[in-house]
Amino acid sequence: MTLPYDVVVGVDLGTTDTKALVITPEGRRVSLARRPTTWTTTAEGRVETSGAALLGDVLATVADALSEASPGVRVLGIGLAGLGESGVVVGPRGEELSPVIAWFDDRGGRELKQLDAGLLAEFPARTGLAPIAQWTLPKLLHLRRTGLAPRPGSRWLNVPEFIAYALCGEQISEPSLASRTALLDQATGEPWDDALTALGVRRDFLPPLLAAGVAAGRVASCEVPELAAAVVTVAGHDHPVAAVGAGAVGRSDLFDSCGTAEVLLRSVPGTLGDGDRARLVGLGVDVGRHALPGHSALMGGMRSGLLMRRILDLVGAHEPGRRDALDRRWAPDADPAGHLSVQGGAGEDNDVILRLRDSVTPDAAWAATLAHIADRTSGLLADMESVVGDHSRAVAAGGWTRLRSVRTSKASVIPRLAFCPVDQPGALGAALFAACAALEGATVEALSPLFTVADPHHRSRKEQTTA
Repeated sequence: MTLPYDVVVGVDLGTTDTKALVITPEGRRVSLARRPTTWTTTAEGRVETSGAALLGDVLATVADALSEASPGVRVLGIGLAGLGESGVVVGPRGEELSPVIAWFDDRGGRELKQLDAGLLAEFPARTGLAPIAQWTLPKLLHLRRTGLAPRPGSRWLNVPEFIAYALCGEQISEPSLASRTALLDQATGEPWDDALTALGVRRDFLPPLLAAGVAAGRVASCEVPELAAAVVTVAGHDHPVAAVGAGAVGRSDLFDSCGTAEVLLRSVPGTLGDGDRARLVGLGVDVGRHALPGHSALMGGMRSGLLMRRILDLVGAHEPGRRDALDRRWAPDADPAGHLSVQGGAGEDNDVILRLRDSVTPDAAWAATLAHIADRTSGLLADMESVVGDHSRAVAAGGWTRLRSVRTSKASVIPRLAFCPVDQPGALGAALFAACAALEGATVEALSPLFTVADPHHRSRKEQTTA
């Protein structure tokens, strides 16, 4: 490739790791880097970090990825995706006023329950979320009660939005991330006044919405020199962005993210009505804005990866060779009856309780596990489609889809399912949105085939050298 050449960078700031992907606008992957995401556990057992620490994680990971690229690359744009619910309260001068509380930290649960009964009754229809501690609003209520009330002129920035602000100096809200705060009225796309009143803040506490793939600004000051003047866009919440990275960009596409926390994500054109939104929340499905402009995202979660990992550990198949042998022996007609019972493992459950019969074999336990997950998947999909109708096509991605048994089991309950070999679809989706922001006239629909087909089994130059 002739130097210098143009690239875009996609960042997926995850709970466990931060990933940065460097890719050309034509879809050729150049390098990938990852680093652990910084968290601190307090003396009380609370999990938190700071915006400055996360910014450091992003810049260090991007620098690693760019160091693997050939010297002289021109970075046209950077797209920022990542975890939802967590973020920073910034003051009028942009100073950090709060810690970044981990999305799974249950601070705020008590304060949420103490809200006005009428507000709680409206919660599902207004926010598209169940009234639980995961969202931003309960965390902010806790901070307010413990003396960190937002000052006049303060704003809330979700983690990827805070990173964008640090890079380009502009404060914006991306719709799919704003949907995880419980501060957005899904019917109108405006701040939910009742929630803001409960917090004691004004409407400008949430910055203006700006769609993924639209430039928030350009890098103004950064310790990674290759990023100088690159266009910055907030790509959004990690799951919708991963759906885009896997090629699920159609109007009614379904995306199955097969990680530790499995997510079924359905794209729906337009905005759902209050009744449909409340009904879906009652079925265990979150409803919010998609990273794809003009679309809603329906998300239902399961702890499938957690369950599979625990079963593999229990039967002594956590080592890759034994796991692969178990996978090869699995048969679609295996009888799972009576071998395993499972409690927990739904979208909001971090605990999974397993009961195995004494005489169970590893093969039977694995078959029973996949049958249980298939049953959960089928039920969740049926719940979604009872409200919004059938999906047009389905795409699955994630580490667990490397197993033949998982792919076959998934395909048996999800019609029209294809498997995407893309590695790190979240970072790839963020890079795709970066290209849209940096290239005049570029669209997600036009770039998606290039990004999802080119080099699906890419390895970095470092991996190629050490292989």
